[in-house]
Amino acid sequence: MENKSVWRGSEINYPSIEAGDRNIVVIGGGIAGFLCAYFLAEAGQRVTLIEADRLFSGTTCGTTAKITYNQGGVYADLLMRYGRRAAELYYLSQAEAIEGYKKLVEKFNIYCGLKEVDGYIFSKEESRSLKKSCELLQSFGAKCDLCKDIKTVNAKFALKAEGQYVFDPLKFLSALPVGFEIYEHTRAIDVDPKTKIIKTDGGFIKAEKIIVATHFPIINSRGAYYFKLRQSTSYTVAVNGEQADAAYLDEKEDGISVRPYAGGTIIGGGDHRTGRAKESGHFKHLERTAKTLFGGEVTNKWHAEDVMTFDGMPMAGRYSKSSEGVYVITGFNKWGMTNALVCAELIRDLILNRKNKYAELFSPQRNIRGSFGKMLSNALTNIKEIALGYFRITFKSAKNIKKGSGKIVYIAGKKRAVYRDGRDNLHIIGSMCPHMHGELKWNGDTNCWECPCHGSRFDIYGNIISEPATKSCKYFFSE
Repeated sequence: MENKSVWRGSEINYPSIEAGDRNIVVIGGGIAGFLCAYFLAEAGQRVTLIEADRLFSGTTCGTTAKITYNQGGVYADLLMRYGRRAAELYYLSQAEAIEGYKKLVEKFNIYCGLKEVDGYIFSKEESRSLKKSCELLQSFGAKCDLCKDIKTVNAKFALKAEGQYVFDPLKFLSALPVGFEIYEHTRAIDVDPKTKIIKTDGGFIKAEKIIVATHFPIINSRGAYYFKLRQSTSYTVAVNGEQADAAYLDEKEDGISVRPYAGGTIIGGGDHRTGRAKESGHFKHLERTAKTLFGGEVTNKWHAEDVMTFDGMPMAGRYSKSSEGVYVITGFNKWGMTNALVCAELIRDLILNRKNKYAELFSPQRNIRGSFGKMLSNALTNIKEIALGYFRITFKSAKNIKKGSGKIVYIAGKKRAVYRDGRDNLHIIGSMCPHMHGELKWNGDTNCWECPCHGSRFDIYGNIISEPATKSCKYFFSE
């Protein structure tokens, strides 16, 4: 079994950037950043994209790659928060994104396994929420209906939508024409929104405009994204048995997601807030579910992190009211395929001073109605995690750590994050996340250290796996 996703991107290796001046700089080489660079270059702009690791190596590589507007209760929730027009606009944005992918695939004759499927949001029993969502979507003109007894996933009730799609996202992205500069292994360590100077691990870049597409925004001094966002981890396996006949998603947040792919079926699930896994064994549970539903053998397993907003819509636009020429894309709420495309087009239009009907809807500065309590609870919980990191007493020692696991223990009188590898060697790093100093937690399923506050992740050597942290944890030594 391979510990990586089934998606394979371009084998082209791009160099790291050196210091210099640039016009438009996109920070982040996932699907959102890449599409931003593509659309801007297509419009005649000079664009440079920088990526901390390899192109598409983050959440884009970990996606289940469903292109769908059937997103469960989000429309009913938007109706309650903002009214009918907002809910309908969000639906239109997702439907237009579906058409956008189809046009690009046809235009460039891209072979990426784009396949039309029915999309189901299912429940183990009749769901008032799904009924309401169906009525609302039908009023928008969507081709959807309610159905019962869905045998594929052993469900009693579902909202079925026609004309949804699945594809191989990395084959699609790798086939798009590149009319812009690409630099890999170039991490943005700091960004000054006033001077538009980007500090990287290789020098300084002076830009005229900056687009931050780094999964979780990395400029802490503006926008208060650490208050408005949270991160969620999910797990996925691929099985080479029977191919699913459609795309499925459990209405429950921690339920399963199913879709067919060229090698069989992909099944995901086990969602939880990053850094706050109550227990391990997510992959084992998915493997059992996959074999029960589709047979065959599990060939791949992987995980991904998604950035969540409190109203179910992405944030795309100016980074903050005071940040002229600095833009952000984030918060796709697990619907990254559709939202990446529509948000990339939105950023292009803002930079080119074009009107875009989704600009106000997706504005990062919008008033997120009905979420103050949840946002306050999120902030207080993060503050508590940071405080406990300083004052929590642990009586554990390195002797208590089993092979292949990690714990926060005392080493030479100081708390450290310690991992014991298969050869019985200890790997010791600082116990605090360098972002805002939350105490790290070990995730036994992903084999990495995670921050329970804002979701930064680190390997056993303290190297950054994902943002918002831009600096690694200090690696002390191994013994």
